[in-house]
Amino acid sequence: MTTNAAKGAVVLGYDGTPHSDAALDWAARYAMTHGHPLLIAYAAGVPTAYDSFSGIQENRGDLRAAAEPILDAAVLRIHDLAPGLTVETHVALGNAHHVLLETAEGAHLLVVGSRGRGSFASLLLGSVSVDVSTHAPCPVVVVRPEKDRARFGPYLHHIVVGVDGSEASTGALDVAFALASSERKPLAVVHSWGATGVYKDLMSYEARLDAAEEHELQVAESIAGYAERYPDVHVTQHQEEEDPARSLVLASEDADLIVLGSRRRGDAAAVVFGSVSRYVVEHASCPVLVVRRAPVTAS
Repeated sequence: MTTNAAKGAVVLGYDGTPHSDAALDWAARYAMTHGHPLLIAYAAGVPTAYDSFSGIQENRGDLRAAAEPILDAAVLRIHDLAPGLTVETHVALGNAHHVLLETAEGAHLLVVGSRGRGSFASLLLGSVSVDVSTHAPCPVVVVRPEKDRARFGPYLHHIVVGVDGSEASTGALDVAFALASSERKPLAVVHSWGATGVYKDLMSYEARLDAAEEHELQVAESIAGYAERYPDVHVTQHQEEEDPARSLVLASEDADLIVLGSRRRGDAAAVVFGSVSRYVVEHASCPVLVVRRAPVTAS
């Protein structure tokens, strides 16, 4: 653990790019709404003797000094967005995924932008986002750039949670219901399955009906008990024989947030839908919250 300031805080991975500014805006609003301090983490890069005439020690100082104006501007932006929010900054030497994974130890939530430059190069499509979303010690939100969205349809202003009946998606449901309750938003529970190609064509109508009933029961069992715990949350269920990745990306077009669970397989973490979740993180039109370990609470 790099800094005690991360305990219970919303940690923001920041590098001063427009993509990380979008993450900053989301993180500041969330931290203010839910009463958490905000810690801005900046990965200054790996020092080398070749970047300074005076040697590696001076290069360390140069890297840290370069972060100061970027972080000062970030703090001013946050004070404008969320006056009164407790904000701290943390600069560490190293690459982005190592700095973020260390800093996020004990954090309430880790927020990153979808793409960056410098130490946060290709946060979305590169190895950093994969490492962060699958190995972070706390839930992770990947904030996508805002797209022109129609803002209509069954998920308007909803929080969307993807479920598949696994233990990992139970963690996602815990988070999604808590957030929906605290933010007074409806919750859309999305469960999609789908045989594709030749296999789907060969399934009889009766077999597909049976499969649909099994999946309906699976969802009902997954959300059993939540109505009693969160009577204020309006819940809708959306089930279809469709590719899960496609369904969730379509749901993101008019959603405020998508919540997905994740599981560990041996030493390698894998998001609950496998390649589906990675596809959602890369293509969703709204922020995606990945829950990997102990559920975050919306306190």
